[in-house]
Amino acid sequence: MIKSLSKAIEILEILKKSPKGCSLLQIYTTLGIPKSTAHGILKTLMGKMYVLKDESTHFYRLGPALISLGKVASLELNIKNIAYLVLEKLSLELGVDSFLMIPIGYKGTIIERVDGLQSVKIVENYGNEFYLHCGAMRKAILAHKDISFIEDYINNVIEKNENIKISSSKLKGDLKKIKSEGVAISYGEYAKGTIGIGAPIYNSNGEVIASLGINLLETKDLTEKRIKELKEIVREKAIEVSKGMGYL
Repeated sequence: MIKSLSKAIEILEILKKSPKGCSLLQIYTTLGIPKSTAHGILKTLMGKMYVLKDESTHFYRLGPALISLGKVASLELNIKNIAYLVLEKLSLELGVDSFLMIPIGYKGTIIERVDGLQSVKIVENYGNEFYLHCGAMRKAILAHKDISFIEDYINNVIEKNENIKISSSKLKGDLKKIKSEGVAISYGEYAKGTIGIGAPIYNSNGEVIASLGINLLETKDLTEKRIKELKEIVREKAIEVSKGMGYL
């Protein structure tokens, strides 16, 4: 299995160096593998649009699916570099865990984390993927998506999943409030006794591409006034990162 994966990567590398494409013969002779093996790997890559085949020349070339992968990788590297120092300042200032999250389809995933003195280890870790209506950081992203995306999300996620308890009308109301305030808050959605606060991050085109947020333990010191202050701090830090991404 690992050997096949290695050969698939080698095929992509060959095609990367050949803008006009390569024949099946060129590929399997270059790699020194059986024709059937090369054809099988190419067929799998074509199924995911990582490779395309020109039916007139029978040449293979790189497919469009790789473009989106490259864009996501580029975005992650760029935004992580910009956001990390902001997350460090945020965790140092508040003493809590801070996070950077990006959307992937209907889900959101953590790509950076800085632990604070009051670290809630059981909450969010790298690579965790959950639907965008789950938790403050994800809701901050969903609330700022366009109307068509939100409608598709409700139709394909909320209404088709019996395990999801929130109603479409309740979610729409929550998202409207979040968009109005520019910041989201959630209570105990990952672990009982915790609070999440998240705010959207914009790119130079004014599109929401990520979110920044904190998770903290719910204590007696967290008065409504203090929570309001924390929401404003998180919102300001998210704007700081947005400006670094070219947002005016």
